Amino acid sequence: MALTQGHAIICCDRNRRGGLKRIWLMEQGGLGTVAYATAGSGPGSDAHGSEFDAFAGSTWYEFEFDRGTAGFTANATRENGSTLVNIELMFYLPKVTEEVNARLRELTESCGVYALCETYADDCDTSAPETYFFILGYDKVFEKKAYMEFSSGEQATGVGLQDANGTAVKLAGVHAEYPREVMLLVNGNGAGATYASGSGTLTGFVNLYQPSVGITNAWTSETVA
Repeated sequence: MALTQGHAIICCDRNRRGGLKRIWLMEQGGLGTVAYATAGSGPGSDAHGSEFDAFAGSTWYEFEFDRGTAGFTANATRENGSTLVNIELMFYLPKVTEEVNARLRELTESCGVYALCETYADDCDTSAPETYFFILGYDKVFEKKAYMEFSSGEQATGVGLQDANGTAVKLAGVHAEYPREVMLLVNGNGAGATYASGSGTLTGFVNLYQPSVGITNAWTSETVA
């Protein structure tokens, strides 16, 4: 790969937001057909190609977390001509309960995890701003072998009445490249959704929907060709 263009920083980039808004997790093996967008396709004014635009028939589970506790890091190192990117996703589950610990047991015993992450940062479109979605645990080089695993879960009840009570969760993995954006639109109304834009009906994106309502229920991703 060679450099193809430079990068401009606009005012909206300087007035950015940090942190993650939502997280969906999936165990390795549940990912359907994967495809990449061509240049200029998909929703959003920032579509430049090479984003993910297909996860056909995949099931995801949303994990809510305490506000201001979720984020991911991607730290790259280069050695002997190859680059590795260490990925870490962290979030905080409040309150120590059996329901929380049941999910933690599943995470500790999982055989690899993928994550869809929505950031608070948006694409600076003044008329219809869209937030960015990234996938962790899958890349174009390692593909499914880039999966993340449970790294740590620091749980504490606290000792004082106003102490923190919950679990700080970390998932970690190794990519061969920085995380790619997903052309994703979240739809709570079910399958087969269409989205209108100024130029007509949008195509070339992933529709994420819930067959039944409820945070603990599965979400399904379908490809809109």
